Amino acid sequence: MLKESNFIGQVNNQDADQEKKEKEIFNTTEFRNALDQGSLFQAENFLQNVANNSDQFPQYDERWVDHRQRELFQAFYQAEDWSGAKRLVEATKDERSKDGRKKRLQELSGMKYEEI
Repeated sequence: MLKESNFIGQVNNQDADQEKKEKEIFNTTEFRNALDQGSLFQAENFLQNVANNSDQFPQYDERWVDHRQRELFQAFYQAEDWSGAKRLVEATKDERSKDGRKKRLQELSGMKYEEI
């Protein structure tokens, strides 16, 4: 019985690994599909991965990242996920974009940025 139990555990781990791979995003089209499906956390993880590992994603420059962050920021505020939108503001490297998103977040949420 122990051998069968271990086998089932291995199958479950393989299923979990496969599911994780299926949920990973690898390009702009998949990123936008994730936004359309409301998989904002998945899209956020992809952008973090691109920003933190630019050598692995040479096709995506800082401007591309900033534009995708804007799209994700809009998705977060449309869902009224203020903490998600704030995380995105914090991750924004371009200071001009960051300031604009901060102001927009305060306007939309009705809260001071520090309260979010």
